Amino acid sequence: MKRLLILLLLACLVAACQPTPTSIATLPITPTRIVRDATAVPTANPLPSRTPTLPPSATFTPTLTPTLTPTPTLTLTPSDTPTPTFTLTPSDTPVPTDTPTRIVIASATPPQEPVVSPPPTWTPPAPDPATQIEDHYRMRRPISDNGANYVARSYPYGGTSGGALQVHLGVDMQNPSGTPILAAADGVIYYAGSDDGTQFGPATNYYGNLVVIQHGFTDSSGQTVYSLYGHMQRVDVQVGQTVKAGDNIGVVGATGVAFGPHLHFEVRVGNPNDYRSTRNPELWIFPYRGFGTLVGRVTDASGNLLYDVTLQVKSTDIARNTFSYADDTVNPDPVFQENFTLGDLPENYYEVSVNERGRVRFRQIVYVQPNRSTWIDVRLN
Repeated sequence: MKRLLILLLLACLVAACQPTPTSIATLPITPTRIVRDATAVPTANPLPSRTPTLPPSATFTPTLTPTLTPTPTLTLTPSDTPTPTFTLTPSDTPVPTDTPTRIVIASATPPQEPVVSPPPTWTPPAPDPATQIEDHYRMRRPISDNGANYVARSYPYGGTSGGALQVHLGVDMQNPSGTPILAAADGVIYYAGSDDGTQFGPATNYYGNLVVIQHGFTDSSGQTVYSLYGHMQRVDVQVGQTVKAGDNIGVVGATGVAFGPHLHFEVRVGNPNDYRSTRNPELWIFPYRGFGTLVGRVTDASGNLLYDVTLQVKSTDIARNTFSYADDTVNPDPVFQENFTLGDLPENYYEVSVNERGRVRFRQIVYVQPNRSTWIDVRLN
């Protein structure tokens, strides 16, 4: 009997636990929002990206748990760049106590062993009396160091600029109009003004405004030496006035027969009005200190003078061309009897050569002595 009562009691309990069936259509529709129990264990989520993108309205609040990020690299902006405050004044600038000495090595063979100690200063060869002629440098440059006081090499004394111009019986120094012109040596003003009425060139109004100075020395034959300054814009001296070397006598211009502003400078002997009484000015103007003048004569195998020959003159530092005189109307110096010159060459060894249509007709090494003229005979084969 007891067993039956227990079974009935269990049946009642099971019936009470069953839910009352409800129709699906009557279930209320609720949002899909899920509220997690604070005590529930969250499921694993994918790792967020390294650089989260926040919407415009959101404010990013970092969590308390630090996240490892790469160490930032310091980038200096122009305003952050440190500026050195130490400035060298002229008195603080280190100045070398020793001036390097250029050593010219005659042999082209490099040394077999390294040089441990500084080599001794090389002494250039002494002038060969057989190839040296006594110089007669008596004039300074007629343009100061503030201007171009070197000779224009495209149209030297005795040249024709490649046949484009008439034979040149002076040298040109190209400078802007108004550049001061200086007396090349002490003397007395022989002429000053325009050559409209007094002829000094092949025709009147050839040099335009010019000055001629008579000097107190003579050439080797005893003739008085004159210097001529042509194409001047303005003349600042008068006839009979005494001048010293370096005195201002006028300014550069382009009067007379001139393509542009420059100084045309001549040296004349004997008759200052004679257009054909010129000599090469480079044999009368002192070279720059440490520079020299190459002088020579170009002949054929029989010793006959050759005209308008191009010579190449090269060292380890520079390469220039020069030309033998254009014809026999160009006067050589009575002492040198040259038919070409090339001035303002730094002291050094030079290869002098004549090449014609790919054929080398002459080649020789010559050492140009400083502060004087060096002679060379160029005999073409």
